[in-house]
Amino acid sequence: MKHILLATLLLLAFNNLSFAGDKYVWPEFSNPAIPDSLKSEDAIYFENRITVDFMMDYETSVVYFKRIKLLSKKGVEDFINHDLFQFNNGRITLKKARIIKADNSIKELTDENIKETFIDNKNKYESEYYKRIQFIFPNLEVGDVIDVVYQIDYKSYSLSHCIYLEDDLYSLNSRLSLRNFSNYELTVYPSKNLSNYVVKDKGTSPTFYWNIQGVKKNSQNEFSAHPANASKVAYTLWLPNETFTYELIHSGDYDRYHVNTGFKDFTVTLNAEAILDKNLGPLENLNRIIHFFETDFAWNEDENMPESIKAVDSYKKRIMDQKIFFRLIQQYLEESKLKYHVGFTRGLNEGVFEHGFVALYQLDYRYLVIENLGGDEHFLFGPTGKSRFYYLDEIPAPCEGNQSILFTSEEKGKVSTSAVLLPQSDLNNNKHTATIVLKTNHLSDSTISINRRDSFSGQHSVLFRNPATARFFKNMNVCDTILKPSEVKYVYPYPVNFKQEDTVSTYFSNFDDNLYSFNAEKLIPNFIFFQGEKLEPLADYSIIPFSKQQKYSIYIESPNPIKIADKVTTVVKSNSVGTVKTEIVQTDPNKIKINYEIKLEKRILSNETESGEYQDLVKEWANIVIKKWIIMEG
Repeated sequence: MKHILLATLLLLAFNNLSFAGDKYVWPEFSNPAIPDSLKSEDAIYFENRITVDFMMDYETSVVYFKRIKLLSKKGVEDFINHDLFQFNNGRITLKKARIIKADNSIKELTDENIKETFIDNKNKYESEYYKRIQFIFPNLEVGDVIDVVYQIDYKSYSLSHCIYLEDDLYSLNSRLSLRNFSNYELTVYPSKNLSNYVVKDKGTSPTFYWNIQGVKKNSQNEFSAHPANASKVAYTLWLPNETFTYELIHSGDYDRYHVNTGFKDFTVTLNAEAILDKNLGPLENLNRIIHFFETDFAWNEDENMPESIKAVDSYKKRIMDQKIFFRLIQQYLEESKLKYHVGFTRGLNEGVFEHGFVALYQLDYRYLVIENLGGDEHFLFGPTGKSRFYYLDEIPAPCEGNQSILFTSEEKGKVSTSAVLLPQSDLNNNKHTATIVLKTNHLSDSTISINRRDSFSGQHSVLFRNPATARFFKNMNVCDTILKPSEVKYVYPYPVNFKQEDTVSTYFSNFDDNLYSFNAEKLIPNFIFFQGEKLEPLADYSIIPFSKQQKYSIYIESPNPIKIADKVTTVVKSNSVGTVKTEIVQTDPNKIKINYEIKLEKRILSNETESGEYQDLVKEWANIVIKKWIIMEG
């Protein structure tokens, strides 16, 4: 099933009534020759078009038209059901599809072939409700062409965005049109390979138009990213005769995150609630404040909460969001005489931050650089949602290693900017280690005792330290019902430790007299980042979340002599991306140790070879976890 996920495009928008409903006129059909280099593809775009209209009254609309040629049986299977996902931000006002057969006969889909359902999508971050629009194409055959068109309308503008022409299929012809009917001024910034474009002026409504042949595909999967040389058009929509500058961004940020919280002295309030530790300095106490916000406050779900509401009112109600967080933290810093600077960056998978290019779409993540009394600098990122708080020097995984911009206030209200390369954690920071001791009176027993200690640090601790995410420990094959967290250590990379002591069903299978098999499938995850990863192809240019190291040591103990019966005691797969390994060791006559280890050293997979090597590690790890070790007892 082929999915087109609209979430990443919700910032665009468009409302041109000439496209709506039955008034839509399909583009004229032609059957162009397919280059030999593309004949092995499962499907390609004959046409892939995006039209963005910025309308009056602060409305925006986007029309997508896709003409797809099916070249293989798999291509047919992929497009029998063709899905769109509509979130609350926009409204789909047009959805049509048709099939063009080899004899040029045409079958338009009726309402019974276009289904709408609502879905509650639960992931490890949150729940999202959205509508699924499903196009059901009957009797598809190799060689058929399918046309799909849909229009999304929004009650807002995206004042700045970046549109990429690369899509999930190769395109013989791609077209992008930006049409401005608003009272704002539209300025475009195309990449070098899109510098040739047409500008049409119809009175006061200019149109920017690109028509590009031979656009490569950009596989859309969990880790796909936009390379620096991608075909893209950035734009800004701004007030006429006003230059959009960093100074303007800084001024707007000051207005939004001002320190006028309503607290006369926020530090006094924190001391009254025993949040601060008098034995710690003001910088060290920051993590205690963040932990307090993380555990004692509910996330603000009201996106329309008026700006005029004081942070003190939200604090009293125990409501938190990024704006409230930064206002309160900045007041505490000023009261503590700690100097700070404001910075912005974006997720690396969405493209590299370009210092000097002023565009709102680059400002996805706000952060502070805080100087302690000795002049050392520390990063602090704001929360990105419920259960997603960051402590000092924790950087959201998508931002690691990207460029950013830092604003520094100077005398007389002036501000200077500098480019800052965000640090990138290494595999030694991001660890999940586990020591698992399995004790049995005899390997044939139906139950055994387990004593387990897990430690998560770095990016792992961000994902797993909050109680709200406990249900996802199950994916890691750690028992979530009797998982007991010990203290959170407020020192980067913030290890969080868990323990499990219990009696469980045996992991050993008897298959011949005194021979038993064992595998770790029920004890450790059989994936590297997410379940089903080995079944999903990787894009040629991908950025995995972070470098990491995972090491699991499983001890098998018996009062009876036990012995390794395998001839091969080590399995290892190593390449330029990393290493996966398992080994079995006889530590004494009554004890056997089995190690399982992942080391990922390369995070940016910049070509097909490196992406393939990562996929090799994913598949080998899945095999390692289910590998059966043979043990002899007695």
